[in-house]
Amino acid sequence: MTDCAPNPPSHAVICWCDDVYVYVQLRGLSPNHPYITKFPLCEAGMSKALHLLRQRYEEAPTHEKNYTSLPSGYVCESIGGTLSGKVYRKQRKVVQTDDQRAQTVAVLRKMGLV
Repeated sequence: MTDCAPNPPSHAVICWCDDVYVYVQLRGLSPNHPYITKFPLCEAGMSKALHLLRQRYEEAPTHEKNYTSLPSGYVCESIGGTLSGKVYRKQRKVVQTDDQRAQTVAVLRKMGLV
């Protein structure tokens, strides 16, 4: 699965759930031994899991924060309307002709907005 962020930052966590719990996997002291904690699958448990993620973000080095910003003039869009894949593409410049502008103003006048 691809996403707009090519590599996860050091504060990234892995989350999953079953019928009873929400599990959160954190990086351990060694890469081979992650720490996994669980919270009840309810509003309070989800709140605690999100709070944990927020704490991890606050502890992250400054250079890793806001790492998903796109280059100037590019946007990120999903492929086929799903979240399974996203691509970068250049943002198209919106061109509006005088006729289109006149039609828009006429519609707004009919609606009583202008």
